[in-house]
Amino acid sequence: MLDGDLSRRLIDAARHRVCDHQDDLSRLDAVAGDGDHGVNMATALSEATGRIEGLSDPTPAEVFSTTGRAFHDAVGGAAGALFGAFFGAIGGQMNRSGNQAAPADLVAGMEKGLSRVMRIGRVEPGRKTMVDALSPAVGAARTAAELEASLAGVLQAAARAAREGAASTASMEPGAGRARYAAEQSIGTEDPGACTVAYILEAWSDVAQGAHTNDDIGMGLRP
Repeated sequence: MLDGDLSRRLIDAARHRVCDHQDDLSRLDAVAGDGDHGVNMATALSEATGRIEGLSDPTPAEVFSTTGRAFHDAVGGAAGALFGAFFGAIGGQMNRSGNQAAPADLVAGMEKGLSRVMRIGRVEPGRKTMVDALSPAVGAARTAAELEASLAGVLQAAARAAREGAASTASMEPGAGRARYAAEQSIGTEDPGACTVAYILEAWSDVAQGAHTNDDIGMGLRP
């Protein structure tokens, strides 16, 4: 189950992971963009964790909604709007879950987030955007949830699919945003937004796996 504390740790882990790779993300962005994607993502997630720390015993909904607002407030342009929409959609879905959310609730929120990103960004898979990592990740998460996987299992499946999706963008020509005006230069380079999605989900998977292992130890299932 996903409670407020675990939700907070997911966002904080995402912040650490993105901050660790912000220079790499900005270098990818510089190929066909402003070169500030990594800095912007790190700034937004740092803003989010700061706001979350100020909340008293937050619910999962409050953690994810706060993160969504931080992206909208801290980052201008499409990236802030799209990532903000994704996190905000998860928060909206979690409103129905109270203090604890099941893996299926998170997956439902991710599905709504993907739909919102595609609608706002007017993009579909295959156009070298964050959707190329997010769409397969959500699909893999849904499949895992339908097989009644744990939260760790759901996020592990999502993270693997996101990384594969991000890698696939290297061979794509951009069809959205400013990058489409530098299509030739971007061939051979992964999309920074897709890579950000992969980093976030990989961080979430690591946290969830640690929580799952600790639960097993607490129940006497592991030495």
